Amino acid sequence: MDKLISIIIPCYNVEKYIDRCFDSLRHQTIGIDRLELILVDDCSTDGTWDKLTAIEASCPDSVMIIHCDENGRQGRARNIGLQYASAPYIGYVDSDDWVEPDMYEKLYAKMSEHGCDIVMCRNWRDTALPGQSIAPKLTGEDDRMFEIDSLEKRRTFLVCGSIGYGVWDKLFTRSFLLDNHIFFPEGLAYEDHFFATLLYFYAVKIYLLEERLYHYYVNPHSTVLAPDASHHFDILTVDQMMWAECADRGFLTDYRKELEYQFLTLCYLAAMKMICLRLTHIPYEFFLKLKEETLKRIPDYHANPYIKDYVTELNQILLQLLDLPVNEADLCAVCNAVAAKYSKGVLQIYVCTHVPFDVPGDPIYHPLQVGRAGKNDLGYQGDDTGDNISALNYLYGELTGLYWIWKNVRSTEYAGLCHYRRYFLNGEGRIMSKADYMPLLEQYNVIISQPVSSEKCYRDTYAEAHNLRDLNTVGEAIAALYPDCAVIFEDVLNSHKLYCGNLFVTSKALFDDYAQWLFSIFAVAEKQIDVSTYDAYHARVYGFLSEQLVYVWIRYRGLTYCEAPIGFTQEKAETLALKAQLSELFRKHEIEKAHELFLNTMKTRPDVMLPGSDFGQDLAVILRIIHQCLEDEKSGRPGLLAHSTDLDELIRHYKSITGEN
Repeated sequence: MDKLISIIIPCYNVEKYIDRCFDSLRHQTIGIDRLELILVDDCSTDGTWDKLTAIEASCPDSVMIIHCDENGRQGRARNIGLQYASAPYIGYVDSDDWVEPDMYEKLYAKMSEHGCDIVMCRNWRDTALPGQSIAPKLTGEDDRMFEIDSLEKRRTFLVCGSIGYGVWDKLFTRSFLLDNHIFFPEGLAYEDHFFATLLYFYAVKIYLLEERLYHYYVNPHSTVLAPDASHHFDILTVDQMMWAECADRGFLTDYRKELEYQFLTLCYLAAMKMICLRLTHIPYEFFLKLKEETLKRIPDYHANPYIKDYVTELNQILLQLLDLPVNEADLCAVCNAVAAKYSKGVLQIYVCTHVPFDVPGDPIYHPLQVGRAGKNDLGYQGDDTGDNISALNYLYGELTGLYWIWKNVRSTEYAGLCHYRRYFLNGEGRIMSKADYMPLLEQYNVIISQPVSSEKCYRDTYAEAHNLRDLNTVGEAIAALYPDCAVIFEDVLNSHKLYCGNLFVTSKALFDDYAQWLFSIFAVAEKQIDVSTYDAYHARVYGFLSEQLVYVWIRYRGLTYCEAPIGFTQEKAETLALKAQLSELFRKHEIEKAHELFLNTMKTRPDVMLPGSDFGQDLAVILRIIHQCLEDEKSGRPGLLAHSTDLDELIRHYKSITGEN
């Protein structure tokens, strides 16, 4: 039977791991007879070759082993493997990793169905330790297709790094790799930087399968994690080669700014991170060379349009070293400070509130009083300092907090937004901690709330509660500012998935990108949106409009995302306030006033009766009790109030006699 997929596995001193890797490939549901496993021994010094010989003997029709007489690192081993590959599709697996039984069947199915250049799946970072908490195989997200058919799409695709820089989570067409001469540099570590960059320039159709099928083994002795290894210095050489290759292929003409940004992040900043985290002694001479080579290609990095919006504050500090005369002592001080920052994995989630509340105990949560301009100070950080739009809270709701974080927070690698009573929950139903967030942020670009399924599409649902004209105005603004996003916006409007609450967590760079994108749209839309006839509830139009836009932005940017469940810690403050007022009126036997209060509140704050606002749906019961009490008064019967004037007791009594318990 002809081979369908050639899987190339570079092997160097992996006698402890190769059996696990091979077993996972041998039992693929697509059938071992459809696979060609090419195991390339990169001049191992342990018993790896003997292991490979035994593997070949056990499965001679599907295994080919190749021995190299000198070590050329993974790049050469992979290039050699591709030369021997005969199947129309190519996969790469690292020899200390392993895969799910159905990985290649599923990747091939999508490749065959959609005619892609690349199909990609998700992965686990697996320690292979007993008791390790492993995420579900299905991510819960929708699969996506990237079709890169314009210059602007490719620029965004490149800058966002939408398919990462690994090779082991992908299936390629062999012709795509060969026709475009996509290869690995040899004899060097960090070879994936070079190979993956070429993918971004040539791939046209890429399918992202939202299922974890690959186990990436977190090996402390791996190439990337090994401490004080000389091969870490290869990162500069590889990225110099990458720049030269892109220049030779003419990419600098149309993608100069994108390649500058990539060199700054993949080479300079990644090398600085490596220096800070992997090396005991700070290599001053290497730093000077790194700085020289960076400035040779990017003499004025400040002019790059992506730096301000995509680079974190911590990395902005590292970039400043390109401007300053730095001696060895200065460099050591900076690297030590950066190492401390990285070891903390700084994550700050701002909890928007307009009322006092119990702040979660985890220090990642920071209360932020939104709309504090002109209001009583609750004792929390307010959104009325620095660059702010706090006074516009009556229009923007919690978005004045988002704006404040965007403009004023610079001391975090990751940032998020949640509410005083709404939080992301972990698998055990508890408010997420830092330990819950960080593994997800390593896997995904953004964490957002699980959507609510609706019988009606989002457009119709919005029209029932708000002015549809405002939503259409936002669509017109998107079409004018971001033409490629207009189709996505319309698709989201026609979907039956409703995102609520403006909750999300992401890197600070992406947080800022979203804020810039969102407020640029509203800056255009607000010229056409008139709220002068709206009540206080509906006047917060931009807060309502944005709830679905975070999903539009994610799709527009081609980002990966995780939909996490939302939990409520208390009822809405306005719901609690209404219940307290009604209780007092019942205590005084003032039922007419209670009825009037209820009706007036519904006109201005209909949200107080939503399930997420009124957990037990008691307000609906209270309204029926009010009507019954009014009928009792008309007829002269003692009725419900003869039983009690305590509203809580009346609710229990009413439910018991109507069978609503």
